[in-house]
Amino acid sequence: MTQLSDEQVRRFITNGFIVLQPDVAPETHVGIDRQIQAAFTDEGWFGNNIGARIPALFEIVRSPVIDSAIGALAGTDYLVHPHRAIHHSTPIEDRSVRYDKGENGPVMGKGSNAGSGWHQDAQSPLARARHHLPRFLIGFYFPRETPREMGPTRVQAGSYLYPHPSTARHVVLPERMPQGSFVLLHFDMVHAAFPNYTEVDRNMVKFVFARTSPPTEPMWDNRVSAWQRPDGCIPDDDGDLAWSYLWSWLRGEAWPPVDLNTADGNSEDSPFHALSAIYRDAATANIDDLIATLRKRAGLNLHERVLHTSTDGKVLPVDSVKPYPRRWNERAVVMEDVTYSLAAAGARAVPALHELLSDPDPWVQINTVFALGEIGAPAAVAIPEMVSLLASDESTVVRQTLDALALMGRSVDAALPRVDQLLTTEHPRWQQELVGRGWSAQDQVRMNAAQLMLSGLYNGTDCQALERLARLALADRCGYVSAISVELLRRIGTPSATECALDFLMARRFDDTLRGRKKAF
Repeated sequence: MTQLSDEQVRRFITNGFIVLQPDVAPETHVGIDRQIQAAFTDEGWFGNNIGARIPALFEIVRSPVIDSAIGALAGTDYLVHPHRAIHHSTPIEDRSVRYDKGENGPVMGKGSNAGSGWHQDAQSPLARARHHLPRFLIGFYFPRETPREMGPTRVQAGSYLYPHPSTARHVVLPERMPQGSFVLLHFDMVHAAFPNYTEVDRNMVKFVFARTSPPTEPMWDNRVSAWQRPDGCIPDDDGDLAWSYLWSWLRGEAWPPVDLNTADGNSEDSPFHALSAIYRDAATANIDDLIATLRKRAGLNLHERVLHTSTDGKVLPVDSVKPYPRRWNERAVVMEDVTYSLAAAGARAVPALHELLSDPDPWVQINTVFALGEIGAPAAVAIPEMVSLLASDESTVVRQTLDALALMGRSVDAALPRVDQLLTTEHPRWQQELVGRGWSAQDQVRMNAAQLMLSGLYNGTDCQALERLARLALADRCGYVSAISVELLRRIGTPSATECALDFLMARRFDDTLRGRKKAF
């Protein structure tokens, strides 16, 4: 099987993306592109169900080149996340208008649904934390050859480490994306669509992939252990402190920081200026001082959303995010800088973080469990106290704690009684629809619980208990919950689990050979 090289992994770390070519026949891409165009223009919006409408899409994801690359960066037991979508770009009307590649929000063709404003993606259905580590990946698949004139997706190289989109930097707008190109990105990359100046619609399919277990060894063709910048490094920033941390983590090893005596070479307006400070503190700062800084964020109600108010005074279910405050929102949650420092500090931060779990402030709890989850196995001593936070009335605390426990790489048996309650009990405070798409806090709590159970399969958690809970979760009103639960049953693989998964899927089989009114049955 073709494996990523050290150079490719280093480029992913510095640039935030790599471009791959699936090893499938060219006619596979042609057929997929034809079906995408027909589905989008003649049949309607399929959303997450586009995979059922066009099953050949999974030939791309499962092709050896793509599967191996995802496995190298997200672990070989990665989850193909239930969220996926078509990004459709129609030809622009006024072709006399030309835009610089860094333009924020150029006009797109009528009917396009590809966002041309610089952005970092939100999670689906609701928010999760932004990780420096590659916990989530995005795949952008271009079935048709996409030259620059057709408007391939733009990215800002290295931007997954930014706390929010800023002035466009290190913009990459490809001159040509060959037929079938698959761009694998860190989930938090800043990106945007670009106008289509051709006569043909441009289609791109987005996938999301999630890690289910922490790395223990390199999962690529690793020849060199020490971090070094790749020849293909695009950012001219001084990012080696952060980049070397990510390299060590992906290799399953403790982080040996690069030379800390080297002055920060970044200008103050570079996002890497603050980033270097985060990782310098991780290596050198007094842990008690870092903890004290985090404690100062208590009492500010930062675990609560601030909603947007329209010009007519109506409060909308949309987060008021500018100027990008560090607080909870339902797009994606950026933790405090000091939290990322504590996470990268690793084992030496565990005793103080363990003690900090007793702090009653929800925002402090959210940041603390995030850091412990990033540290992983060395923080296992804190699991009992983390499990106790699953009884919180604050859905934000419960959601982040579930995610953190899923990342620990240790048995989550102690959490399963509470997971049972979360899956079967309607919490009165968690039923309100939080976003225009209709999702509630309970939906996200249960999805995070399902991912915790899936991760539990790889760390010695009781499989019989996992199978019982997965069966319960199949009936959940949120399709994300059942999608992950049926995948868990498939992976458990006992005769009873397999039969249950097949029964569930057969009842929901989608006949992709039917075509609306013309061939409805």
